[in-house]
Amino acid sequence: METRGRMTAGRRKRPGSRVLLGVALLTGTLASIYGGALLADFALDLLGVASTPVRLGVKVIAMATALPAGFYLVERAFLARSSATSRKTPGP
Repeated sequence: METRGRMTAGRRKRPGSRVLLGVALLTGTLASIYGGALLADFALDLLGVASTPVRLGVKVIAMATALPAGFYLVERAFLARSSATSRKTPGP
């Protein structure tokens, strides 16, 4: 039987890797949102901005900017983890 289009043929899938990726993405998302809000709040305090609408707007922009950074860091961590374990397992 031919398995065309299957790139994972012959590779073992580690148990729990999808669950671990989901937890890492959730944690990375929450941490990046919190970090973006915290950095924006700190910067606005340093600048002396007291207007509530301006503070909220800058916080929203900072959180939206920090989200891709969180996803990127999680992706890099999982790619490093994947390549490290693929070097340890002998090939076919």
